[in-house]
Amino acid sequence: MGLEKDILRTLSRGPRTYEGLQADFPNKNLAQTLITLEEKNLAENKQGAWFITKQGRGNVSQKGYILASLLVVPIIIFILLSAQYYSAYAEALNQNETLLHQKQVVDSQLSQLEAQAAQTETRYQSILGELTDEEDMTSQLEESFNTSQQSLDAVQEELSYFQCLEQCTPDKFVTVDNPYLKAKTDEITSGLTTLKQRQMALFNFVRDEIEDDESIFRFGRTDLWEYPEDILRRGKGHYEDKYLLLLTMLRITGTPSEHVKFIAAEVDGNDGWIWVEVYDGTTWWILDPFKGFAFTTTPRDEFYDEHTVRVLWWFNDTQYRRG
Repeated sequence: MGLEKDILRTLSRGPRTYEGLQADFPNKNLAQTLITLEEKNLAENKQGAWFITKQGRGNVSQKGYILASLLVVPIIIFILLSAQYYSAYAEALNQNETLLHQKQVVDSQLSQLEAQAAQTETRYQSILGELTDEEDMTSQLEESFNTSQQSLDAVQEELSYFQCLEQCTPDKFVTVDNPYLKAKTDEITSGLTTLKQRQMALFNFVRDEIEDDESIFRFGRTDLWEYPEDILRRGKGHYEDKYLLLLTMLRITGTPSEHVKFIAAEVDGNDGWIWVEVYDGTTWWILDPFKGFAFTTTPRDEFYDEHTVRVLWWFNDTQYRRG
């Protein structure tokens, strides 16, 4: 029952693929547990993703309804919110299908360009060995080969981008050498002389300028990660997006890697917590870049003293560790 409860709590925060659940619950009898949950009508599989059912959600809920006669308005609100959620979910599925289609197109282009490059190279080598005076022809072939190779390199780079979205661990998304992020970070911190001033300015920017939008998520192996440049250009994102962007910009502005981390933790028995920890030169802070929070709202040591905290995993651009 413990594993079933943990899986239902995880699914109550959003759908998961089987691979995503394996990452959350390694070394567990996951397959049999999912079958049991499906038989009990607590969870169901749709198009390769696992969802919690209404019965399953009621199983993990800690609050009950009060009086049935008072539920008319909440039910209407629930239906409207459900419609909004499933609209966002359908849009996310469409985005996922578009992404997969783009990847297929890139794969096709890559195969064509590889064949074209191979043909051009073969022709170039053959003519180069036979001709002595046709320098113009040789120059044209070299130009054709170089153009094909450049196109191939560009497609391979684009393919690597899509592959990383599916396969990379989160530390690979902390792109501290990204020119666009560096330019924006320098713009925000211009004229600020101390590290703490720059850290606070970046925190305020992510809190105030990056809109919180929980409908933005990527449906795939990780369900979470995307590149900070994309988040910054879009100007909005959900919890993990804002934390990841803040972590990356703090590293770019000069915060040492050992002084800033993206933390996922269990707090007082609840495993749904994430935050960024940063050291400003004198004090460690827990950062929540959302309305109502300031840079100095939560000293880390006080938070750890007041709560039972178990770090599940953490990362920055140099490390990705569990526990």
